[in-house]
Amino acid sequence: MAKHYFLHAFFCFICLPVLAQRPKPAAVNLPPADTVYFDRDWERTETLEEVSYARIARHDAAGKTVGTVRDYFYPSWKKQWEGKMASEAPDKPTGLCCGWHENGQMSFRGTYVNGVQQADFRSWHEDGREIKCTSVLQDALPLSTASLHCSNCMHTSRKVFTVDLPVGTVGIIYKLDVRDEGQPPISWSTALAVAAVASSGGTAAPTLLSTAATALTKQGNNAPPTVSTKCHWYITPDERAAQQFLATKGTITRDKVCFRAAENTPQETRPLALPAGTRRLYVCVNNDNYTTDATATLSVTALLQSCQ
Repeated sequence: MAKHYFLHAFFCFICLPVLAQRPKPAAVNLPPADTVYFDRDWERTETLEEVSYARIARHDAAGKTVGTVRDYFYPSWKKQWEGKMASEAPDKPTGLCCGWHENGQMSFRGTYVNGVQQADFRSWHEDGREIKCTSVLQDALPLSTASLHCSNCMHTSRKVFTVDLPVGTVGIIYKLDVRDEGQPPISWSTALAVAAVASSGGTAAPTLLSTAATALTKQGNNAPPTVSTKCHWYITPDERAAQQFLATKGTITRDKVCFRAAENTPQETRPLALPAGTRRLYVCVNNDNYTTDATATLSVTALLQSCQ
């Protein structure tokens, strides 16, 4: 018995240095060093009294998120969001993402592609009832045209189309056509495209946007142009960017203010998802032809969504 006691004490003694070398467990609820804090408007803050949310994320040397990003309510540290980000500021979720209410009830679950919700997206109220949404299409800017004088002319060679969006707009379908003077005329009707997908009003927003864009594309422009005009254009919600475009002969240098920018793309029909609360867009078009005038034709259809 004494021998067994001696061996037990001996083994305990030799194990002590090994145990002493193990790292101490991290303190509970202490966030890691790569935590960023936000106020209730999701603006970054370092003032403790303003903090409503916290984000834990890891970034590579270029500043891009690596792996899963997790957002938390603060100071409860209850999970608020989880998923991956294609980019931040503004956030563009990608892949399967989930969100929670502060009471722990799931608030949404669905797939994103570069920040755009896909057809599998579902959301719930705090009491667990599923949120049901209906979508309708409405002309925000019916067929509108503008003459763009040549870039070497004394008259302006650029135009800013102002598009006022209805409350509840979650995306648009735009059709833009820029063609040189003397080219075949343009003809399409946004109303016909809207009517073509009116029966799809209850489908998911991204699906309805794509369907409407396809319908508008199929209408065509009568005879296609025989010459592809030179132009560049932007779509931005930033009024100062639009003013800069007019004041600097068609240039926008303000960082990250454009939803779309294109060069030598005189015809395009495309759906575009918009951040919540977007109420006005500026479509800025510049004629880059040196001696030839051009005509820009634009239509914009808004997708409105109502949820309850």
